[in-house]
Amino acid sequence: MLQTESLSESAVAVLRFRGKGHRMRPDPRNLPAFGELVSAGIMEADGEDFRLTEAGRTQWKEIVDRESERIERARHVIPDGVELSDAAKDLLRLCIEGKNPDGDESNRPAYRELVDANIMMPMGTFTKGDWVVFRFTFTGWERRFEFLDDAGSAA
Repeated sequence: MLQTESLSESAVAVLRFRGKGHRMRPDPRNLPAFGELVSAGIMEADGEDFRLTEAGRTQWKEIVDRESERIERARHVIPDGVELSDAAKDLLRLCIEGKNPDGDESNRPAYRELVDANIMMPMGTFTKGDWVVFRFTFTGWERRFEFLDDAGSAA
């Protein structure tokens, strides 16, 4: 397996695009991403273009999945020692059960607390606007039960 723990978001995007067979010409904006992929042994220069190496062709999907997960984990770091109010914990329980209520004046402070802790993120919608619909962050979903005092009753 190729070692790729340091690929940038741009390199992962180029690899995803090229791995799926889409053509993309190297230009000054994406040339550093192609360079990262060459340094990692995933791509090689082919004249004025680049192509996947044999290892890149066989492993691109696994690399994209692994690196995407690493990038998402880093994007939504949850601070240690998160202390949530009772209102935020009650709202979190509802969201864990799949009953995500729309944000309104009654629950927006609790949602804001969950957003500040990087457990959830606001998703603006065309019809409802901003700070109405909320979804778990990648890390928030994985660690959702840690933030409840009585985690056993939420499972």
